Amino acid sequence: MKSHFEHLIDLTKGDINRNIFSDPETFELELERIFAKCWLLLGHESMLPKVNDFFTTYMGRDPVIVTRKADGTIGCYLNMCRHRGNRVCRADSGNARAFSCPFHGWTFSNDGRLSNVPGFKEIYLEKLDIEAHGLVPVAKIASYKGLLFATFDNNAPTLEDYLGDMAWYLDMILDRREGGIEFLPGTHKWLVHTNWKFPVDNFIGDSYHGPVSHKSAWVSGFEGMPLRKSGYGYEGFQVNPGGGHGFGTRWAANKEEVFEMSLPEFRDYEKMRLDESIQRLGELRGLHFSPMHASIFPNVSLLWQGGAIRVWHPKGPKLTEAWGWVFVDKAAPDDYKREKGLHMLQRHGTSGTWEADDVDNWVQCHSSSEGYVARRYPQNLEMGLGDEITDPSSIHPDIRGKLGRFQSEINQRGFYRHWAKMMDDATAPSVPDMSRKACS
Repeated sequence: MKSHFEHLIDLTKGDINRNIFSDPETFELELERIFAKCWLLLGHESMLPKVNDFFTTYMGRDPVIVTRKADGTIGCYLNMCRHRGNRVCRADSGNARAFSCPFHGWTFSNDGRLSNVPGFKEIYLEKLDIEAHGLVPVAKIASYKGLLFATFDNNAPTLEDYLGDMAWYLDMILDRREGGIEFLPGTHKWLVHTNWKFPVDNFIGDSYHGPVSHKSAWVSGFEGMPLRKSGYGYEGFQVNPGGGHGFGTRWAANKEEVFEMSLPEFRDYEKMRLDESIQRLGELRGLHFSPMHASIFPNVSLLWQGGAIRVWHPKGPKLTEAWGWVFVDKAAPDDYKREKGLHMLQRHGTSGTWEADDVDNWVQCHSSSEGYVARRYPQNLEMGLGDEITDPSSIHPDIRGKLGRFQSEINQRGFYRHWAKMMDDATAPSVPDMSRKACS
């Protein structure tokens, strides 16, 4: 027998019930069964270069502080005073050994311990359990080649097990050169009046919209890629590694095709690093696969050539806060890094040529799907259904996961299949240990 959310996702037809995007009860359950259990992206280690550096972010709707502690290790804690719940840190980032609540002055060291309570002797008569009232730590925190993730679930698998084969493919972005990647300074933040699943769905596999939604950028030449093929059915694949993750990649038969697919302003750099990338990653990941777009379940998205990485913070069933960074090879020259930052602003920034197209699509898709009658008609995700590549090894022996054509909705179907599985799992996440040991 199918459980409740499986009934809403009919993947034999590619039908998705539109209620999952606007129902408040569904959203609240997502916070419990997805965002309180999954590994969620916090940022990158390059955002914490020095001891006592910190930045603030969200895990689901929970605000958190990420700190590099005195011993050099990284911690993550709820940004919430254990007294009345005020935020103990209001800054986006900085360097601090302690955080003091602006309400009553409870002060916490950056390893989470409660270090000072005004009136501890006179008011609390030294009876308050100091050790039990430190900042609430996440259950687990880990890094994959510099990307920082955390989870509130003590029973969560290891980060590498959670990423599965997606980690192997992420190396195409994170490990092309010695030293890996870094984030350029600054976080772009903007609000989108849509459900968080719409942008994730877009980045995980929607190469179909480009020739229509972004045609003006291509025709005008502002896209800067005259050699890009803008029609349908050209060489490439959607790769579904499982776990709700997925990405799209173009196929290059040789080095010249890699250079043709590169953005003109980055072509010289691609020529310089390609041999190193092939040596580090092998033929499939270093030469043939040219990753275009990706999403990591539940709410992370990437654009490789654009150097964009996003987290889609859920603020409500109809509101998402997008956070974006620019990533570059750490070993890249400074002029390339500056050009990459400019590219991000012009194309993928809040008012960029591409971003404006995409945001309008998501907002309109959501708003038109909310009506009583509209919700009776499912969303259609049948593209490529039954046309999956059944023997990926015939393309290349090293391919992992399942393949669809470059314009296919195999990854969207995989995303919603995993979403339904998690939503139907009533097992509550185990809560983090509140002891002093957990905070230290």
